[in-house]
Amino acid sequence: MRRSTEPNRVVPGDAVLDQLALRHSELLVLLDESAAMNAVARRIREVGGFDMSLVGRVEYDGAMVHRSWLGTQSTALHRLLVPEGHGLGGKSLLQRRPVWVRDYLASSAITHEFDELVAREDLRAMLAVPMIYDGEVLGAVYVGVRGKVSFGEQVVSLVEEAACAASATLVSARRAQIQTRVAVQADRRRKAAELHDSVSPVLFRIGAELRSLRAVTGAECVRARVEELERQVQDVTSMLRSTLAELNEQPPDRHLAVSIQEDCEAFEERTGTPARYVPLAVIPDLGPGRNEALLGVVREALVNVEKHAHASAVVVTVSIVGDTLSVAVADDGCGWSEDRADPAPGHLGLSLAAQRMQRLGGGVVMSANDDGGSTVRAWVPCYAGDRNG
Repeated sequence: MRRSTEPNRVVPGDAVLDQLALRHSELLVLLDESAAMNAVARRIREVGGFDMSLVGRVEYDGAMVHRSWLGTQSTALHRLLVPEGHGLGGKSLLQRRPVWVRDYLASSAITHEFDELVAREDLRAMLAVPMIYDGEVLGAVYVGVRGKVSFGEQVVSLVEEAACAASATLVSARRAQIQTRVAVQADRRRKAAELHDSVSPVLFRIGAELRSLRAVTGAECVRARVEELERQVQDVTSMLRSTLAELNEQPPDRHLAVSIQEDCEAFEERTGTPARYVPLAVIPDLGPGRNEALLGVVREALVNVEKHAHASAVVVTVSIVGDTLSVAVADDGCGWSEDRADPAPGHLGLSLAAQRMQRLGGGVVMSANDDGGSTVRAWVPCYAGDRNG
């Protein structure tokens, strides 16, 4: 379901938005761990039509944290820290094999530190399968049923297959993030090398000149040498200013991308909630007006996530389909409801940003995610001329 930011207005380009959403869901899981785990939670729940699914990731000294879920009726198991050997999931990590119980609360095969939390979910039968890749335990997937049932070999095998595929997906997402960091570090090293090669020789000459001045006699000679030193200092200053300007200046197709990345970093630092920018396309030079309008939507959406969503992760993506560029801000928070569907009047900032987008021939929609949370998507036309600079 989608609603426009303007009452009784037909949202243009629904087909394009559907394509963007599909591309977003397919590619995002390969680039972002949070999105990958959300997709895993959805996939394993669908394997057997279970009431609930959970995905946990090993993070702290072998302990696992529940990061994604589907079908829960409370927040009891959300972001729960599970040490190795504790409860059902912790036992599966320790033994590196599937573990299941017909009645969690009555089982003598597991420890019971989490009984109260499981009872709040009204869960009985549960199955946990470790995610293992190349000998490393990455976490575990769970499925649960609100009733006392047994898990047959076929069901366990299906969940194992899903866990195996999930392991490969998580490793791919992790490697993609590492490659991104490596690229950033390589660019920084290149700039450092350029500074060293250009500035260091001049600084060395200045130092040598200063040392030689101690042996110079005569005011005129000293004055001439000082003037030469001033010239060299000006050269160094000019080099530094040029390099700093180059570092600060971005090509037109990176203006929006850099700003979004900085906003995600600021959001994560401010809230402690992971926020990732995942570009699915190279952004053309849209011009200041459209860049600022899209960035305004991103910032307002992040503010709304911070205030209202109670999310554990946020992902911002940029996609291009045809002549339409779309920016999506997706969270895994408390979800979408009628009072959140229209940014006005409850979300004045987002409503004003949407009006600005409409004046540029674009628009904004809010919608529910299939795996929980909600997405704010803004789009604007980008033409062939934009892509050619």
